[in-house]
Amino acid sequence: MRPLCRDPQRESFRQLISEEACYTLLRERRWPGGVVRCPACGRTDVAGPWPTPWETVCYRYRCRACGRFFNDRTGTVFEGSKLPLSAWFLAMYLVELGKTIREIARELPCDYHTAHRLVWTIRERQMGWEAGRRLVGAVEVDEIYQTAGHKGRPPQKAQRTLGRPPRRRGKKRGRGRGSAAKEAPALIGMVSRTGEVVLEVTPDVRRVTLEPIVRQRVVPGSTVYTDTASCYAFLKRAGYRHATVNHSAREYVRGEVHTNGVESLWSLWRPFILPFRGVAQRNLPAYARLFQFRRNHRHLNAFGRIRLVLEMVVEEAQSQAHEAAELSDSSTRARYPLPENLAVMSIPI
Repeated sequence: MRPLCRDPQRESFRQLISEEACYTLLRERRWPGGVVRCPACGRTDVAGPWPTPWETVCYRYRCRACGRFFNDRTGTVFEGSKLPLSAWFLAMYLVELGKTIREIARELPCDYHTAHRLVWTIRERQMGWEAGRRLVGAVEVDEIYQTAGHKGRPPQKAQRTLGRPPRRRGKKRGRGRGSAAKEAPALIGMVSRTGEVVLEVTPDVRRVTLEPIVRQRVVPGSTVYTDTASCYAFLKRAGYRHATVNHSAREYVRGEVHTNGVESLWSLWRPFILPFRGVAQRNLPAYARLFQFRRNHRHLNAFGRIRLVLEMVVEEAQSQAHEAAELSDSSTRARYPLPENLAVMSIPI
């Protein structure tokens, strides 16, 4: 593929973004209260800061405990990147606005493959926010079947075998429920009446497939509203209060019992997935999680969601520092073991 925007002199809106302001925001999130922690050993006995030789706004530090040098980027996804921090922040903003990778490559400017790696690095942090989300209270559950095939090329000099009849125009599937084998995996939507959303991709809608997903995403004891599909018959046995509406009999609302919330979610999902012009089955869970992130943080603007992504980056770096500190303490205890009779020793005061 022909690279895009390789000219470093190309005009870009990034030239109006202050590099110093970007590093100030990063330091506020990464070093709360001005306490700098070594990413290698986790200690706070740090000398500095000093400006780095290649970038004066990026500060450098030295740990007095282990002697290692590090800077504001060390231990984060920004480490080792040749792009300025302002380019990362502009990419985050464009990702939150729903721009394509090709458009982001033109705006930074950078190569298409660089923009692809950068965008998916940002998207992975967005997905990290939604990894353990669980719903409680009144929850509506419904499913649709999203057309998703197997995209990509076979290995070099390998013969490509479809293992199925070739698609017709429009990829119309046969009658009956969809499945991954029919290139229409199921998309399970769970919407809490408080507004939170969870999306899960499953190969089919059998009970053995749905039950572990519902148990993982919906707190037991919650009230679950569905239609009369037989795949949801396990809910009462699993410890949920279950109520249904019979769409076949044109029943859509019966007091508090309805699935209008989750069905209206699909009217938002279809415009979201349409610009990607076909999604592979292996990537469909990632796009579902991205939609879930945007929907659950719809009260924030694009810059507010950038702060969430930045917090995820900082949490990863801090967790690595804490793990390094624990390993450092354990190695110190192994090198200098305590006396065996420490429990019975009397220390004079």
